[in-house]
Amino acid sequence: MTGQGWISSARYDGVFFFGTALLAVLAGVLVLAAPALVVPVWWLWLALVDGPHFAATWVRTYLDPQERRTRGPLLAGSLLFLLPGFLALGLSRLLGAPALFEAFLGFSALWAIHHAVRQHFGIMSIYQRLGGASPQARRLDSAFLHGTMWLMFVVYLLVFPVNRTMLGLPAEPGPEEQWAVRALAATSALVVLGYGVLLGLRWRRGEALRSGLYALVVAVGTAAFGYFVVGAFEPLVPSPTNSEQLSFAVVIVGGTLHGLQYLGIIFATGRRRYAGSTEVSLAARLGRAPLLAYGVLLAVSLLYLVVNACRGVSPVVAVFPFDSDAARFFLALYWGGALHHYYLDQKIWHPRRDPVLRRELGLADTPS
Repeated sequence: MTGQGWISSARYDGVFFFGTALLAVLAGVLVLAAPALVVPVWWLWLALVDGPHFAATWVRTYLDPQERRTRGPLLAGSLLFLLPGFLALGLSRLLGAPALFEAFLGFSALWAIHHAVRQHFGIMSIYQRLGGASPQARRLDSAFLHGTMWLMFVVYLLVFPVNRTMLGLPAEPGPEEQWAVRALAATSALVVLGYGVLLGLRWRRGEALRSGLYALVVAVGTAAFGYFVVGAFEPLVPSPTNSEQLSFAVVIVGGTLHGLQYLGIIFATGRRRYAGSTEVSLAARLGRAPLLAYGVLLAVSLLYLVVNACRGVSPVVAVFPFDSDAARFFLALYWGGALHHYYLDQKIWHPRRDPVLRRELGLADTPS
């Protein structure tokens, strides 16, 4: 499988790492065609994709006896990331400074974007190594992916009135700012076109293209569709009552791609980790049976749905009003769990430093 340049197999990778982009786009098309479905689809995404992808990290680490032995200090220390939201919330109430909690939420949202970009980078890097990409190609691909993804996000924030209002900016930019935003948008388009030309040259030279196509079509293409096609029609929630409802559909598009790809990585590495093992732990049993593992992740995600209902963000199922203290408590819990996931993930997925992970990703015979 490694020699073929796939993480698992052509069919598996085609479904989880490329086909999921099509599914994310179709989800966006669905809610654009029928805006009344955006809230039900958001809940389905939470239940079937987002919750299981969070739970998958904890199953891979805390549930695995070997991980607990080798990463004990990390697993214990990382739990501190559950606390910042509560500290920010407490200080904002104690000092009468709501901006402290708002700053925490803004920081968390930016880390979420960084986390998504880094996952794309990780998958692209695997395909680079499997395809034998040169160091120069790796650097160019990395610069393109990181630069374009962040540039598009900035343009997305600045170009649409709902985002600008949320940031405290005038709904319509002034003349000078309009030129700046147009320049950023034009730069994004030119970089994408230039990278497409670069991939064409690589194709003529007979170089491997999978990593570049992943970066251009899957990562950047899906993000551009979410930000600038779906985002142009937001908010799809009628009469939104909080800032999250302003971007439900955009979150569905990006979150579907991110969550399903993450589950694909978890299932592929788990199957390799335990395929030849006689270990009888629950983690081993789940690793050898991806469908069973997904069923367990769905069950665990019921708690995730409860947290989302309690933080009051949905216009349909809201246990507490969004602006209540109870909802803010669960909002702090929600983002604390997310920050823990982001931090733990950036520590456990380092194939260069982890030969076991290299084997699980199909990279055992490739240069680091």
